[in-house]
Amino acid sequence: MNASSCSCLLCAPPADGPALEGRDSRTAANITEHGWHVMGIAAADETPADWAYSIGLWHTLRSPEVCVFGLRMETMMSVLNIAGRAIRDGRPVEPGQLRDDILNGYSVAVRPVHTSWYRLFFGAGLDFYQAPPLPVMQLFWPDRDGRFPWDDRAQERCRASQPQLWIPRKETSGAWAELD
Repeated sequence: MNASSCSCLLCAPPADGPALEGRDSRTAANITEHGWHVMGIAAADETPADWAYSIGLWHTLRSPEVCVFGLRMETMMSVLNIAGRAIRDGRPVEPGQLRDDILNGYSVAVRPVHTSWYRLFFGAGLDFYQAPPLPVMQLFWPDRDGRFPWDDRAQERCRASQPQLWIPRKETSGAWAELD
């Protein structure tokens, strides 16, 4: 996608395809009404944690989508809505940032997601945009001592529940990389 194009189901509906149905219809309605949609994914047996991501920030604001892993679903959805409002209000998310305006009382680190992870984690977003890759930024939360998951001293829950998606999938290992 270039900086000005959007090939989503709202901007470029398939001429020969069915009308928006089910999940895509709900996603499109939320994007039309609110500017974005938040998709929450509950962990399956083999998945280390829940995750959530936005769909529609690119369509509405030409901003990368945002994702977060490993917190309570309600918390992640709130974090993504707060991030969406910050972006809408002129405070974009950018690689390398530490943000204090997204997760109450904690800094959030921003890193870009490598495209090798997209199909595994962002299927509904790919379906909505119809033309990957869409830009996605991962929001990382620290442990109680302010350490992020790439710090070997970070608490195990912090490290295990947040995959480091800026690293290409082939170059990493562990539970997240082993998912199908």
